[in-house]
Formats: sequence, structure tokens, C-alpha cells
Amino acid sequence: MKLKLMKQKTFLLLLVFGFSFSSTNAMEFEENVDSLLKANLIDATHAKRAEQLLVQDNGGRVKPLSTLSSQYIRKISRKQELYGQSATQVLIGMMSNPVAWGNIPLVKVSNPELKNILDSQKKLVSFIQLFEKDGTYKLNKFVEQAYNKQPQNRNNFDKDVIAVDERVNLCYLIFSGGFLRLFPLSNDSNNVWHPYSKNELFSSNDSLFVTNIMSMYFNAIKSAKTDKDWTTATEILDYIQKFQEKYGGAVIPPTFKTKWEVYYNNLQLFSKLFMVYFLLGLLLLVFVIMQIFKERKWLNVLVTILKWLIYSSFALHTIGLIVRGIISGHAPWSNGYESMIYIAWATLLSGVLFSRKSALTLVATTIVSSLLLMVAHLNWLDPEITNLVPVLKSYWLMIHVAIITASYGFLALGAMLGLFALWLIFIGNFSGKRNLDLVCEEITIINEKSLTIGLYMLTIGTFLGGIWANESWGRYWGWDPKETWAMVSILVYAIILHLRFIPALQSRYVFNLASVIGIWSIIMTYFGVNYYLSGLHSYAAGDPMPIPSFVYYLIGIMAVSAILAKLNFKPSENES
Repeated sequence: MKLKLMKQKTFLLLLVFGFSFSSTNAMEFEENVDSLLKANLIDATHAKRAEQLLVQDNGGRVKPLSTLSSQYIRKISRKQELYGQSATQVLIGMMSNPVAWGNIPLVKVSNPELKNILDSQKKLVSFIQLFEKDGTYKLNKFVEQAYNKQPQNRNNFDKDVIAVDERVNLCYLIFSGGFLRLFPLSNDSNNVWHPYSKNELFSSNDSLFVTNIMSMYFNAIKSAKTDKDWTTATEILDYIQKFQEKYGGAVIPPTFKTKWEVYYNNLQLFSKLFMVYFLLGLLLLVFVIMQIFKERKWLNVLVTILKWLIYSSFALHTIGLIVRGIISGHAPWSNGYESMIYIAWATLLSGVLFSRKSALTLVATTIVSSLLLMVAHLNWLDPEITNLVPVLKSYWLMIHVAIITASYGFLALGAMLGLFALWLIFIGNFSGKRNLDLVCEEITIINEKSLTIGLYMLTIGTFLGGIWANESWGRYWGWDPKETWAMVSILVYAIILHLRFIPALQSRYVFNLASVIGIWSIIMTYFGVNYYLSGLHSYAAGDPMPIPSFVYYLIGIMAVSAILAKLNFKPSENES
């Protein structure tokens, strides 16, 4: 079936791009990318108007074109913008002039072997570079071989081939047109919108409008590029909007939601907060360490300023979550991406709550939140706003998921404070500084409080999950991998918090080391179960995500910290 589709695609491509193949080669076009971009630039003001145009996705959600454009261009090129143009400018350009944009590098290719096959060492290749002059798809053989293998047997090359092929298919979908579901049917109880290629579904007058409006729009764009007057093209968008309001009013979101979603897309708040948190956390760490060794008034002022900058960033994070929740119409922790940005928020919340007691606590949570937001924006997590799957359409999403995932923030704080404590044990005993020992005792106490709060929330969240499971699946507990690992995590942290009752294990070193090790049960509960094990809570069972390389570095840092702290640990009088 896959090979048949590829042959059909090759045949159509020869028709669409025959002029390009015959007139010049891909290398010559690559050298003239700048001139192609200038000649086919979509006016920025018109693109901002087009961003507000509504489309319906395959899940039935009606959203602005801005969201769809961002989703498609990000999947094709792994970028939010290309060549200084917004995603909407690029998408409209690709639809209105596929020949020109077929020769502009768009498709992300990272595998060195694939680059050699395509005879290009650049990060982006053009659509035309993926085809021979006769229209033969260069990756046809490799795609067939990759899909013939079981997911677990595919190597990195196979996975990269499949990823690039998906980007090519998406480009083809845009170039060939007819994919935008812009037009609702009159008196349709299902509220399904259709592309202009399905004009036969509409009544005579509506069919005439649907059939001609897009060709009129593309012709208006062509004229506007020449005479620099985008009035006609913008008016056509207004006509389409009126058609949508006439027949699709039942599912059209309020105007303010559409505007907020466009602004949310353009702002890219959470991806920016990743770097903001990292820089502020790093600076605060440096100044707090300096403050420990030498008390200076200017250091106190800088630490206070950095704290308030972190508080302000946290406020923006909170507003961002609220806005995403209003836009989506549900709690903003319903999928992998949303839960990551929510856990980052909960982690920083724990730091804010304890920041008056210890600035190092705020440092720890700011850095962890930065790392969580970085993970949220890796390629395998999709930031797209989607409708809820049926099982999640419950008030328990707001209660159970909010509590149990927020507990991860407090437990992550405990792990980071434990790591800091191990470093202070090593440095303090090595340098002989008494104040370092006092700071270590302070953050150990905060660590215990943080783990206690986290354990309470984790336990309550797990019990509430059982109630939700009974309502959804007719049983309270079924030893699903998620349920099992939630129970394991509860037991792990219950043991950690009760280690002080064992005389031989009553030490800051043991407790802080245990809090560092304990976080791996949470990582397994969240990442391992969701992406590697098959179950009712899994996001991607069967074809697991790649393990990020920083995980191995994190394990190494923890191991080295534990060894160095052990070698230099000297128990206090209370611990001896």
C-alpha cells in the first residue's frame, strides 16, 4: 500500500513540477534561494490577517490558521520561522506557488547517511532535491525497507528515513492543495468542515463559491506580489470568514479565544522561559555561593533582584498556563507536552514557597524547571493544542492529574536539594567552612519538608486516580503499569522519609543521597511508563522515544557527587 501511494505521488509530482525539472537543476535553484524568497514573499500584514482565518483539524477542533501553520512548518523544518518569515507566510507561499517553494530548502534532514544520498550537507533540503529529474523519489527504496521492519528492529537510519518521508508527505499535501478544511456544510449536525476539493458535497451556489474562492485567492496573491496591493486578497479572506460564520457558527470559538491563540502561538512563551529560567537560576546560584562565603550588601541586593525576576517569570508561566487552558477549553495538563510545562510550574512553585527559608531552594527549582521546559520542547513532544480524548473528558482530569503531577515538582525539588547537599558535604568538609555545614543542614530540613509534601500529594493523587478508574473502567485498581509504578514511588519515598528511624542510617548523607536516587522512580513512573510500557496510560507504546543524551550525563553527575561526598563526609555529633 505504501509503495502504491509513493508511485501515485511520483506521477503527480511529474505533472506539478515538470517545468522545474526541465528548466533548471536543483543546485542552480539553491543558489538563488534569496531571489526566490523575495519574489514570493507574502505580505506580513496580510499574513497576520490570514492567521485569524479558522480551519478545522482532523480531530474536529476549529482553530486559527496560525496554529495549523506553526504545526506543519515545525514538523517539516523543526523551526517556528523560516528565512525571517512566519509559519503562516511560509504556508501560504507554499500553497500559492508550489513550484517556487519546491526549490527552497524546507525539509529537515539530520542523518549524515541521508545527506549523502541526497547529495547535500545542509540542515535543510528542498523538496526537489528529494527527487530525480525523472520524478523518481530518491528515498523510495529506503522507506519501503524501513516500513517492512518491526518498530523495535528499526535502526536510527530507518527512523530518520521515516521521519524525513513524513515531512515530504506533508510538503506534498500542502503543495497539492485542498487540505485546508475551511468550509462548513449548511445544516450539518456533525459540524464537519471540508476542503475546497470536496466541492461536490455542497449545494449549487455554495459549491460554486467553494470551487472558485481559493483559485481567486491565489490569483489575488499573484497580482499582489506584482502591484504590492493586498486589498483584494484580504477581502477574499473576509468572504471565507463570512461563509464560515453563516454555516459553522455552532463550533466557531469566540473571537477573543482566536486572538489569544494567535498571540500565544507568536509569543512562544514556554520555549523562551526555558532560557530565562536557566540564566536567572545560574546567576542566582553564583551570587548565593558568593554570599555564603562573604556577606556583602551589594550581593544581597543582586540576590533580591534575581529572586523578583524569577517570581515575575513564574507569574508569566502561570498566566501562560491559564491562557492555554482557556484556549483549549480544558485543564492544561492533558498530554505529554502540557504535563511537562505544568510539572515545571509546580516545581518552581515549590521553590517559591520555600524561597524565604533558603535561596538555594529557589536556585534548585529554577534550574530544574528550565530543564523540564527544555525537555518539553524536544522533538518527540508535540506542543499542539488538541481536543480531549473521551476518557479524559472528566472533572477528575482537573483534580487527579493536577495533584499527582504537582507532586512531581516537590519531589524533583527534593532531588535537586539532595544533590546540592552532597556538593556542600564535599566542599564544606574539604574547605573546613562552618557556614557551609549550616547551609547543608538548612537545605536538608527543607528537603525533608518538600519530600513530605510531595509524598502526601502523590498518595492522595493515586487514591483519587483509583476513583476515576472505577468511573471510567469499572475497577479501582488493575495493576496497570502506571498504577503499579505510582505505588512503587509511594513506597520508595515512604522508605526515604522513614530512614531516620534506623540508627545506622541517621545521617544527612544517607537521606540526601536517597532523595537523589528516589527521583528515578518518578522518572520511571512518568517517562518510562508513558513512553516505553504498554498500558491504559501510555502515550506511545510499541515505538518508544529515544532516551535523551543528557540522562546519561545526569546519572554520571549523581554518581560522582555521591562518591565524592561519601569520601569527605564527617558525621555531626547528632549523627554519630
